[in-house]
Amino acid sequence: MNIDFTREVRYEYMHGREASQAIKSSRLGYLPIGCLERHGDHLPMGLDVIKAYGVCTILAQALGGVVFPPHHYSGVHALTEERTAKFTGEWGNIYTDRSCAAHLIDIATQFETAGIEVLVLYSGHYPKIQIDMMEEVQAHFSNDNGLRVIPFCESMVLDGDHAGVSETSFMLYLDRSQVDMTRIGEVNYEDHGWGGGRDPVNASAKLGEESIEVVVSHLKTEIEKVRAGNAGG
Repeated sequence: MNIDFTREVRYEYMHGREASQAIKSSRLGYLPIGCLERHGDHLPMGLDVIKAYGVCTILAQALGGVVFPPHHYSGVHALTEERTAKFTGEWGNIYTDRSCAAHLIDIATQFETAGIEVLVLYSGHYPKIQIDMMEEVQAHFSNDNGLRVIPFCESMVLDGDHAGVSETSFMLYLDRSQVDMTRIGEVNYEDHGWGGGRDPVNASAKLGEESIEVVVSHLKTEIEKVRAGNAGG
């Protein structure tokens, strides 16, 4: 990948007018989202968003644009009251699915006011209910000539998993210090049902890099499509 890794693209690390100038020069933004939950015992609780934030930073360095601060309270499951207690108590989910779409719409509206025209809503968490929620956010902005939202998660272009070979490989490439392969035990296989080639012991930084190249190529095409549509409108 031809990437300028030295260029600061993270909004919260920019200084003063540098931030607003970066928005005006690119009109392209990325919002990394996901949830807090157990990912085996070898990966961090915030893996979904840590991963999305890392990939969004690479995307911005490769394609241009501004990466907004990562949002850990925006991953959803279809949770009954009983399942919420289990997921929070045992799996560490710290979020609610009741207001997620409205909250993201509010944030994206502020991005639009700031000058963003195309927003990649990148979720490192990808059950169907999460994709449906992101598409709800996308639809909110589809009826005018303003902001366009591109919902994305890795499962749209790759064989996604939960803390298996795919997510572990992403993290090995993005930040190897956050992966402890010695903590993978039998209980994790019971928790996550790894199998069929998804075993995290087969993960590697090389696989992570190759996966990120697929993501960058796909989103480059999607961004160009949306920008061409905006110009045509």
